[in-house]
Amino acid sequence: MARGGRSRGGFTTKIHARADGQGRPLGFVLTGGEASDYNAVPDLLAIPVGKPGLFLADKGYEGDFLREELLIHGIRPVIPPKANRKNPLCLT
Repeated sequence: MARGGRSRGGFTTKIHARADGQGRPLGFVLTGGEASDYNAVPDLLAIPVGKPGLFLADKGYEGDFLREELLIHGIRPVIPPKANRKNPLCLT
């Protein structure tokens, strides 16, 4: 059993999933509810299936470091910018 961060209802856990281009699940990683979403990325990419062409994620994964790491490995990040981002992204 994975224990995560404490909420009003008790401990929480986050499920980070990896899927193929059709949305079919390939694997998942569990982290604690208080843990940053970044912590799951290496384990998601290590799931023994083909290298992804895209990394589709929500704003919890948004950050220059992650974007640069994905691009270095030939993976295109598809992550909306956070509202408080200081330098707007060119998403063309």
